[in-house]
Amino acid sequence: MYERYTNLTRYENVGINRRFNLADGHAHQGQNSTQQEIVTDLPKIFYAAEATLQRESEEEFQQVFYRLAGQHSAIHSPRTMLCYSASLATDLVATYLSSRSLSVGLLQPCFDNLATILRRRQVELVPLGEAQLGPDSIDDTFAGMTTDAVFLTLPNNPTGFTYDEAQFKHLVELCVTHRKILILDCTFRFFVTTPFWDQYAVLEDSGVSYLVVEDTGKTWPTQDLKCSILASSADLYEQVLELHNDILLNVSPFILRLLSAYVNDTARSGLEKSIWRTISQNRDHLRESLRGTILVPEFPDSTISVEWIRISHPTVRSEEIVELLGKAQVGILPGNHFYWADHDTGSNFVRFALARRSDWFADSCRYLRTVLLSNSVLMP
Repeated sequence: MYERYTNLTRYENVGINRRFNLADGHAHQGQNSTQQEIVTDLPKIFYAAEATLQRESEEEFQQVFYRLAGQHSAIHSPRTMLCYSASLATDLVATYLSSRSLSVGLLQPCFDNLATILRRRQVELVPLGEAQLGPDSIDDTFAGMTTDAVFLTLPNNPTGFTYDEAQFKHLVELCVTHRKILILDCTFRFFVTTPFWDQYAVLEDSGVSYLVVEDTGKTWPTQDLKCSILASSADLYEQVLELHNDILLNVSPFILRLLSAYVNDTARSGLEKSIWRTISQNRDHLRESLRGTILVPEFPDSTISVEWIRISHPTVRSEEIVELLGKAQVGILPGNHFYWADHDTGSNFVRFALARRSDWFADSCRYLRTVLLSNSVLMP
């Protein structure tokens, strides 16, 4: 019998205490040379935050974040709320939906805390598979949809599923036509390596009712000092803001100024050098370590900071892989919980996190390769 937990966060909690933590998707890739300078300047950042109005720290963070993301129409948006974490922002969304007895079509696979948070607020959920939302089926999906809202993660953790500009516009048009609230989790947005385009302009021009969750915690290695932005359409803003005011006065101005420094540093260095290169190198190391085993990358073109791996064996399941590697001090996540409405469907997958320091990750993959080759269960 393999040790099983009730959710992915618990598996992450176990994984972060393994010698080789490849479990949680937070940013642990270490400081590059210019980020080291930011760390050296922490006292200056602290005292600057102390001497600055809260509004100024908030405005600076929002402006540099959206500018780097290519979301120019949101740079000066007055309809944003800052939160300590994306989970808190999601809980605000769930509380709003619950207060109006609104049902949600939620993407699967996705990280299961989205479903958990919504269910805890007693929001009725219906699973939406990625295939149902593809270009050949999305019209029929919306035509038969009975929920009040659609909740998607773009790009999706763990698969990397996302939309190009034309597909996104069509999604928004369908939400307007069928009177659906569109809820987006964009917390992995900076790992999309194609040119950015202004999603908020599409949302605003369409008149769709929307809520969008942004976050820094998956992108910059700030020891989980992070900030989430919850953005809203005009028709929902005052209602959600009231909920926000009930639980949160402000995000620490020190954290906001620290994050602004990291975002500005990335803007100067470029996303390729600051973010993408490390993830790409780590993905290559991981794929080489898995070569010739029953663990096969499911999406060869993925660019996000996690790797979704299919178990190419008729009887070996994700919990077994997690347990075997856990005994060797390698922490990863089982795929079953990503399929929050149907765990069996996800039992053929596991997930590896890639946002780690490159030299450490290369050593981890060499060790992982040794573990894999020495275990007959993991070989074809």
